[in-house]
Amino acid sequence: MAQNIWIQRIGQAFNCSLVGLIVSACGGASDQNSQPLIYGGAKTKVGEWAGAVAITLHDSMICSGTAVNPRLVITAAHCVQNMGSLTEMGVYVGDGVEGGSVRPQYKVVKRNYSPKYTGNGNDMAYLVLDKPLDLPAKAYIPILVDADESAKLIRNGQTSHIVGFGNRGDGGFGVKYETDAVITKVTDNEVAIGGDGKDSCQGDSGGPAYGKLPNGEWRVYGVVSRGGACGTGGIWGQMKANICWAQKDSGIDLKLPAGTCL
Repeated sequence: MAQNIWIQRIGQAFNCSLVGLIVSACGGASDQNSQPLIYGGAKTKVGEWAGAVAITLHDSMICSGTAVNPRLVITAAHCVQNMGSLTEMGVYVGDGVEGGSVRPQYKVVKRNYSPKYTGNGNDMAYLVLDKPLDLPAKAYIPILVDADESAKLIRNGQTSHIVGFGNRGDGGFGVKYETDAVITKVTDNEVAIGGDGKDSCQGDSGGPAYGKLPNGEWRVYGVVSRGGACGTGGIWGQMKANICWAQKDSGIDLKLPAGTCL
């Protein structure tokens, strides 16, 4: 990463102030205040990637996330740790609004982050919602847990599709954007993605990375964690590393393939 500057990719709601262990670096359907670049990307089509949602605090977007079940959203641990009271957080579903000021449609009734989170690795958390998300079944992209599929999708040079509501190269924030970026490094439970102007940025924290299998089916596998200067690439946690913990701790059955969680 550029100049080894590592920042958690949280939103701009805190005006670049320190909150707990989190560094915010500025530069990063129904009643939803929505209007019909993630860094280096383009605006998603209306309703596209509906499972990519925004996490709010005091009616302002602070992070992105992935709905993996009508009641469960996956996001980054640093989006949850030391982040206000439970009643102050919410989830917004829609295409976004410039500036990131939205009324969430869903309340958070339970949250937790991985006990393995150290400030860098295992940067994953979950949010349990007060009611099921009003989304079509196709919005819930299957989580990548199969070893053979992982070998196809998580490898150097493979293209990843990233989505989020964060800061863009044009200076905007709060609208759902997408781009394709290349995987540059893989470790046991993290993936480095992007560079050459294709990247996540502040506000994309917790958002998804998707991969497309040769048969055309999509899988979700990444959770935005951290990175350097926007556009130089970032680090995504592999969702599968903590998904069994999330299922057990939340009490939400994610209907993972048999044998995934032993």
